[in-house]
This record gives sequence, C-alpha cells and structure tokens, in this order.
Amino acid sequence: MELSAGKAQRHTGRHNRTLTHAGKVMREPALVFVVGGSVALLVVFLFLPLGKVLAMPGAGDWLSYFETPRFVRATLNSLFMAAISTASATLLGFAFAYAVTYAEVPGSRIFRIIGLLPLMSPPFVTGLAFILLFGRRGLITWTLLGLRPDIYGWKGLWAVQTFAFFPTAYLSISSVLKAAGSNLEFAAVNLGARRWRVFRDVVLPLATPGIAGAALLVASQVLADFGNPMLIAGDFTVLATESYLELITNWSPARAAVLSAVLLVPALVVFLVQRSIVERRSFVTVTGKPIQGTRTGPAPWLKWGLAVFCLAIALFVLAIYGVILVCAFVKTWGADFTPTAYHFVMAVIHGRELGNSLMLSAAAAAFSALFTVVLAYVVQFKQVPGKAVLDFAAVLPSAVPGTVLGIGYVLTFNSGPLAMTGTAFIIITFMVFHYMAVGYRTASGMLKQIDRGIEEASTNLGAHSLRSFWSVMLPLMRPAFTTGLVYTFIRSMNSVSGPIFLISPTWTLASVSIINLADHGYWGQASSLGVAVVGSIFVVLGVARFVLGEKVRLFEI
Repeated sequence: MELSAGKAQRHTGRHNRTLTHAGKVMREPALVFVVGGSVALLVVFLFLPLGKVLAMPGAGDWLSYFETPRFVRATLNSLFMAAISTASATLLGFAFAYAVTYAEVPGSRIFRIIGLLPLMSPPFVTGLAFILLFGRRGLITWTLLGLRPDIYGWKGLWAVQTFAFFPTAYLSISSVLKAAGSNLEFAAVNLGARRWRVFRDVVLPLATPGIAGAALLVASQVLADFGNPMLIAGDFTVLATESYLELITNWSPARAAVLSAVLLVPALVVFLVQRSIVERRSFVTVTGKPIQGTRTGPAPWLKWGLAVFCLAIALFVLAIYGVILVCAFVKTWGADFTPTAYHFVMAVIHGRELGNSLMLSAAAAAFSALFTVVLAYVVQFKQVPGKAVLDFAAVLPSAVPGTVLGIGYVLTFNSGPLAMTGTAFIIITFMVFHYMAVGYRTASGMLKQIDRGIEEASTNLGAHSLRSFWSVMLPLMRPAFTTGLVYTFIRSMNSVSGPIFLISPTWTLASVSIINLADHGYWGQASSLGVAVVGSIFVVLGVARFVLGEKVRLFEI
C-alpha cells in the first residue's frame, strides 16, 4: 500500500508539473503560436505523408506483394546490398580513418580533404564515373585495355556504393578516434604490450561505438540509395527503384505504397538501433589526473603501407571527378576525345535545371535553418508538453528514405485543399523536412552548451520568449544556423530520390536531369550538369567559409 501510494504521489507530482509548464506556455501567445505551428508543420508535411503510405495499401495489395516474385526479389536484393555494401564501406572507412586520424600517415591533411569530396556531390556521380571508367566504352576497360565488360548488376552496384558511402563511415569513425585519449594506450605500452595487442585490446574497443554507428548510418544510406541502382544495377532491382517504376511507369500508387512501406521497415529499425546506441554510449578514457603520453601508432612499415593505401583511395576519388570533368568537355566519350563545350552549353547554359536547383535549394535551406533552430530552442529551453515527441519527430526524417517520403508527398498532395503537385512549393517542402535532422541536431547540441541563465536573464528583464530568442539566443546559435543552412543547401542540390516524383516540366532539377540524361546515354550532358552541380556547391561552400570561417562545420553526423 505504501509503495502504491508513493507511485500515485509521484504521478500526481509529474502531472502537476506538466500543468504548470503548460500554464507558463499559455501565458505567451507568440510561444503558443510557434509551438502549435511547429507541430502542425510536422504533422502535415512529415507524419501525414508517411501515414498515407502506410494506410493506402489494402489486404489485396499486400497479398499481391507476396505473390509477385519480382517484388520479393527486390526486397531480398535491397537487404543483400545493405549488408555487403555496409560491410565494405565501413571497413574501408575505418581503414581510412585509422590511417589519417589515428596513425597520421604522411599526407594526412590532403587525404582528409579528398576523403570528403564524395559528400559534396550526388552519390550517383560515383555510379556515372564507374560507367565512364569501367563500362563498355570505359576509359580503362575499352580505351586502354580493349575490353568490354558488363559492369551492370549487383557487383558493379556494390563497388559503386562502397566508394560512394565510405566517407560517411570515415567521418563517424574518425570522430571517435579523435576523442580516444592516449592514456590507455600509453599505459598498455608501459605494461609491455606490443603494437598489435594495443590495437586489438585498446584502440579497436574504443572505436567500436564509432564503427557500429558508422555501419548503421551507411546501411540507412544504402537502403535509401536511388540514383546508383538506377544507373548501374541493370536487371538487379531494389525496392527504391521498383517503387519508382510502379508509381511512374505503371501508375499503381497502392503497389508503390506497399513497396515503400516494406522499405521503411528496415530503415526505421536501423534508425532506432543507431539512436539507442548513441544515447547509451559512454566510453570514458580519462579519469583522475591525465597521463601525458603519446600514441604508439602502427609499426613504421605498416604506417607507410597505410599511406600507400590512402594514396590509392585518394587517386581513385580524384579519378572519379576527373573523368566526369573530362567527359563534360569532349565530343564523344570512348570514341572521339576532341575538346568541345557543346555538352556544357546545351545542358547548363541553355537548360534551366541548374537555375531551378539553385533557387529551390536556397529557399529550402533558408527556411530549414530557421525552422530547426527555433524548434531546437523550444525543445531544449522551453518546458512545453510533449517536447520528447517533438525531439523524436525532428530527427525522424533522417531515417525515412527519400523514395518513401516522395511517394507520400505524391499521394497526399496530389488533390484536395493541399494540392501542390507540379509546383515549386512541394519540392521546397520536401527538401526542408527531409533534411532538417542535421540542422536540428547541430542546434540542439549547441544549445546544450549554452547556460540557461543567459536566456533567463533576458526574460527576467521583461523580454518575452520570441524577443529573447531573436535578440539573445539566435546570435549565440549563429554557427548552428549557418551549418544547417549550408548543409541543407548541399543535400538539396544533390537530392534525387524524392524530387524525381515531384518535378514537373516547369520545375525540373539538375540532379534528376543527370539521372535521366545518363540513363539515355547522353554522357556528355549528364557529366556537364554534374560538374555544374559540384562546382556550384563548392562555390557556395567557399563563400560560406570565407565569410563565416570556422563557424561552418559540416557533416558532423
């Protein structure tokens, strides 16, 4: 009885605190408007499309899925690629991170920069480069070796996804290796441990959280990958491309919704596991007075071997971008290498796709950056009811494949009072809500480092919450705002899996046009648009770095 009474008392206390917080919120109409507006936006543009995908299929549609061998095969293929591409990309990312971050091989500074290049371009640029290098008219296979191999299929897709997504693993693992102190390694060496045992018993266990997190991040990207399977998978179908074919080619929304729902399941499982690992992770490497030791690192012969390995990876990454650049300015790839600007003029100068991408991506980036810092401020600094739900909703889009959300937008906003199909607004909205998670995480992380007393002092002087946010908190959160701004712009410029469902003759995008041009064999024009997209991203990033300096930090996943 005493235990039950205690539980009831604690429940009553929590209930009273909730009512108190709700009362404080209700006394500020502007804050109520912001909270209510944020909830409404998340419901309409995130949960409603996802709910539409899950609710549309009936029992007959699900039965058709299980009775259609092509659909079952696409599901198994997606899981198969997620397994092997995740393993190879994570292994490559770990080796690269260990070499440049932990072992600090010669040339590490250059290798770090080159290792980030694939993150600045659409992932399917790697697929296009593989075709130009190793396809039937490939520079290496045909021009140099006189071979005509068949690069299309799961093997080619595996190679492409490995190189397209290993930078994600590299970043995640390198952040852990940087944080790992040298104290334990120094103590192990003093106790007589050899280099291999130090690596096995100290370095590798400390890197385990980073490896696990990297694998889950890569797995989510492989599951969501659309461009590379479209370009190089051939008859090897996956769920992302099969969903597209069912909706666009066969116009079977119910079947497309079934395939999207199936794709969403492993993506959400990966997201929940990754979130659980991040929240529970705690590897303490420094206790008490730190020992001023140095890392032993690998043996000299292994260090130089790792340097050669990094050099090979760096040269291959440069070759990927080099071959795209060359193909953009030669007459006919694989047959006539006469320099010409024809492809660039036709695809970039005369086309409107690049201008549309720049305009829509900039609009999405501006709104997303402001929305995420406001939402993070409300969740972290204001005692609003349901803040845990808001926090989960803000990071959920990182788990949703673009194909799934794109199909949800088509099903939800194709008719009725919210009809937006064919407009620029539907594309901007997709970009905002699909890529908001990183901006929100960055803003939340920064707010956790800001003393609440600063904001409380402002409100004690009579400023309401929005005035306090605008005059006090937003200037302090400027690095998070600019990071979200640039990150969303880059991802929006590279986005294809969702916008391919949402474009119209008026609002075409460069990323989607690259896929279409490459799919029809227009390698020169596809490469020209790819060069223009990557060039535009680097110009924007360079301007941001010049104006804001080190305040712009990207890809801190």
